[in-house]
Amino acid sequence: MPKTKANKGKATDILALIEAEHRQVEKLFEEVEKAKGAKLVEQFNQIYVALILHARAEELVFYPALREYEETEQYVEEAEEEHEEVAVILEEIKALKPTDPEFKEKMSELKETFEHHAEEEESEIFNAVRECMSDKELTELGQKFQETKAKLVSNVEAALAI
Repeated sequence: MPKTKANKGKATDILALIEAEHRQVEKLFEEVEKAKGAKLVEQFNQIYVALILHARAEELVFYPALREYEETEQYVEEAEEEHEEVAVILEEIKALKPTDPEFKEKMSELKETFEHHAEEEESEIFNAVRECMSDKELTELGQKFQETKAKLVSNVEAALAI
């Protein structure tokens, strides 16, 4: 998520950042449902970049931190499998034209997979994380999460163009 004046320089914990990104992607899915033609492609491209960036930053920052605690390490494998599932669907959609009958079907599958992952993460995983990580640790992870995403942006945008 790009920095705005409201969050520039402000320390935010990783859970709040992840949750905000989940809401952002939900809004993009709503817009996709209304979009047609070139606008549909543009909306998909935004979802592609948002989800890939989000997943990679979680895998590089959040999930390694989850592995450090007995209470949270159990969630990592399933979460990574769900990320892989989302990545596969994204690539399948990327190969389609918006006019292909499969396009909307695959977008629905992607939305459903994303919503399941976000719901599970925000309820089960976040509750477990709050039990074992300090506010300071969550804020430090938030900072690393934002820095990692910033470093990955150009690579993800380049992958979209392929």
